[in-house]
Amino acid sequence: MNVRKLFLVITLVAGLTACSAETVETSSDLGDKKPNLTASKVDYNKKFEIIERIKSPETALSILIQKMEFEWPTLFTMKTEEDLLQRYSFITWHIDSEAKNYLQENLSTLHPEYQEYLKLLKEGVLPAQEYTVTNISVDEYNSENVTVTAQYELLLSNGQKKNMKVSMTADTNFRNFNQRFNTSEGELLPDPVNKEQDNFQDFIFSVLTTDEIRKLTLEELFTLFEH
Repeated sequence: MNVRKLFLVITLVAGLTACSAETVETSSDLGDKKPNLTASKVDYNKKFEIIERIKSPETALSILIQKMEFEWPTLFTMKTEEDLLQRYSFITWHIDSEAKNYLQENLSTLHPEYQEYLKLLKEGVLPAQEYTVTNISVDEYNSENVTVTAQYELLLSNGQKKNMKVSMTADTNFRNFNQRFNTSEGELLPDPVNKEQDNFQDFIFSVLTTDEIRKLTLEELFTLFEH
């Protein structure tokens, strides 16, 4: 759990932005109340049952495939250098200012794909009008590493097509994941002082790691967030 704090934050952003309008309205009904870490007598059993029912197992393979199939190809459609940098920062989990500074300091050494896309953007080859994911393959999967290769077909502004291929290897135990991705801790939550706080933090982490929360009914959403 500790090495993956940033995974949790990113998943929360992706999951909430993917919610339907009905879900967003429901969330807003909760008001601007801050979480009460000292709340007592909350029964989390039903909440955990809801989360476990919709939650898919999280693995390095599943994260890598999702990144390369749905997020990575959007880099090919960025129209400006600033757009490209901001999108790349988000995809690779460089969210806060400190992480973004670290990213910019290491763009030339740790991020070869970014350099390639920036060069194509400056040359006028990118942005592409459209992209198609033509193939996703798992080239390696063992107890230590997983390697995924994605192939993309881009429709350029001049009507021509261009093929791109990206291969990435991730650490299956999340120790490093991949050098392009930020897995730093950030600020840790305080240690729980009682069982209630411990249950509350476990519940929050369960929600944060579940990007399928949009599948819930309104009744289930109310159950999750009621105090």
